[in-house]
Amino acid sequence: MEMRSQTTVAADKFGGGSPWLSRPQPQSLKDLGVPEIFLANLALKHCFYLDVFILADLVERLKLPPTILTQLLDYLRKEKYVEVRGPDALRPVANPLSLAHRYALTDGGKRRAGQLLEYDAYVGPAPISLEDYWHQVKLQSIQITSVTPPRLQQAFQNLVVSPELLGQLGPAAVSGKPLFLYGPPGNGKTTIALRLGSIWDDAILVPYAMYVEGNVIRVFDEVTHQQVDGPGPDATGDRRWVKSRRPAVLVGGELTLAMLDLAFNPTLKYYEAPLQLKANNGMFIVDDFGRQQVSPQELLNRWIIPLENRQDFLCLHTGHKFSIPFDQFLVFATNLEPRTLVDDAFLRRIRSKVKVTHVDRDQFIEIFKINCQHYQIAYDPEAVEYLLLNYYDNHQHSMDACHPRDLLEQIIDYSRFNQLPPVLSRENLDRACRIYFVY
Repeated sequence: MEMRSQTTVAADKFGGGSPWLSRPQPQSLKDLGVPEIFLANLALKHCFYLDVFILADLVERLKLPPTILTQLLDYLRKEKYVEVRGPDALRPVANPLSLAHRYALTDGGKRRAGQLLEYDAYVGPAPISLEDYWHQVKLQSIQITSVTPPRLQQAFQNLVVSPELLGQLGPAAVSGKPLFLYGPPGNGKTTIALRLGSIWDDAILVPYAMYVEGNVIRVFDEVTHQQVDGPGPDATGDRRWVKSRRPAVLVGGELTLAMLDLAFNPTLKYYEAPLQLKANNGMFIVDDFGRQQVSPQELLNRWIIPLENRQDFLCLHTGHKFSIPFDQFLVFATNLEPRTLVDDAFLRRIRSKVKVTHVDRDQFIEIFKINCQHYQIAYDPEAVEYLLLNYYDNHQHSMDACHPRDLLEQIIDYSRFNQLPPVLSRENLDRACRIYFVY
């Protein structure tokens, strides 16, 4: 029997029954919440790349209903930017919405489109308004989800984690508040953080782009947001939104403060959303915290207000500042001592602090078995017992969760080089340990 989070009980896979997935199709230009002249200019830029086209081409590109696009085309025709070429002989007779009529830009339309593209080269689906974005993020907030113990255990299947650790992670995930994972390296903090991201099996809506003060901010990207099929925005809904799994954004030492601000493309003249905006309604994992190019204090100062008020502030290159929702399960993972990185004021804002320490003997053996199965190497209990007795029981090395995998990979590398079948033997383990450990 499939175990599911409470928000998706009796719902289709990926949140088919989630109420926030129902966004009605806009019926008028006013419903879009974006200036009409901006939409007309956007349509004109699309026309520039289409040459001769029909209404259905614009419907697919702008993700707007035919009735609204007909109004935009009527405006462009009155301005003498677009002309009607009549129906295509190879297509069906035009219906009342003129879906089969062919259109083309006039010479004046081409000049105008060229000017618009120099000012703003965004040519994608029609953006949504900032107000609509705020409303949607609140509807599908990470804090309204709920996770049951069976769902948590399912997410951590085939991963050796103590019941005590799961008991700490569960409430942290339910809260949606920041989590601090700390402890010695090589014991699965990153893996645990990523597994937490798979707890939520519902879906959310992510806009292709957002309109703010005459500027476009591209939000959806195929790397961060995994589009899913099933009930969601389609021909009967607002197709400017994409049905996606809750995102899990992972950053490490490459993180800089600039990555948390709008990225303006000077060539294309539009913005790319920062990481925290793309992570909304999902997870944002800061791995190897304390090893970023920016100091921990600077990074934490950047997030003091968002953590407190659940909103962040961004600034356009024009100087206009606006707020966006900061709705994500923020996870910091570090192998450094927390108090050397942050002060008490910041730790107070981190709801849960969970230590991930070395594994015990039984866990170490279980991890070895799982990895042997994964690499298709016969498990030899006597060889593992030899390893523990000679390299761990004398406290020469701590038992880290990554050691079984790393030692087996050393054996595989040696065996591939010498064209031998990989075998879990005392001799191979001794050789692997000599190369792997620093004495």
